[in-house]
Amino acid sequence: MRTIFSCFDFKSPDLEAEERNYADVHVAFARQLPGLRHYLTGRLRSSADQPPSHYRAAILSFESAAEAEASIRKSPEAKAVAADGRDHMMNLRWLEADSETIVPFESREPGRHLLLMAAEFDLQVEKAGFSDPASADQRYLGEHTRIARRLPGLRYYMVGRLVEAARQKPDRSRIAFLAFDDSEALRSAYRSPVGFELVKDEEATIANARVFRIDATIQL
Repeated sequence: MRTIFSCFDFKSPDLEAEERNYADVHVAFARQLPGLRHYLTGRLRSSADQPPSHYRAAILSFESAAEAEASIRKSPEAKAVAADGRDHMMNLRWLEADSETIVPFESREPGRHLLLMAAEFDLQVEKAGFSDPASADQRYLGEHTRIARRLPGLRYYMVGRLVEAARQKPDRSRIAFLAFDDSEALRSAYRSPVGFELVKDEEATIANARVFRIDATIQL
């Protein structure tokens, strides 16, 4: 799959009006994008006493890079999305990843609220004892995801390899999305025995992590 992770601010200080336009206009247009498979939106939360880097985020997934390219850059529906974005959004950050779903949604009904954790990161190579980046990547896909998928209360889990896109070049190599019912479910998962095992593995194999917590709503 090809997954897009975008973060942005609104241009107007009237956030109530911007939120109405976003829900009634922008999201409605985006839901019509051809080939769109998954679509979540949400406001970013503060993390570790730090304000969020952006006000809102969106995650869109397509079956392939070719379908994403055709949809978001060439379709008539994309023109309406882009026009609304130009009128209402600024400080856009745009990442694309070749992704795969590790734990699918059991139920992906539109309107469902979730706590989504998104993490961009690199994999340690020499420090973790791997001979090359490919070995580190193989181990991540085999062992790390095996641990993470067992987290209690995990509702959705997708991992991806970040790729250079037309808009921005990534400064990390990988991205992951994990969804839970709420923030308490996320905390409980990481306090569990599996959570401690996962954190230990992260400390040994993952570097330069940038983490976002998003109060997300399933749109599609």
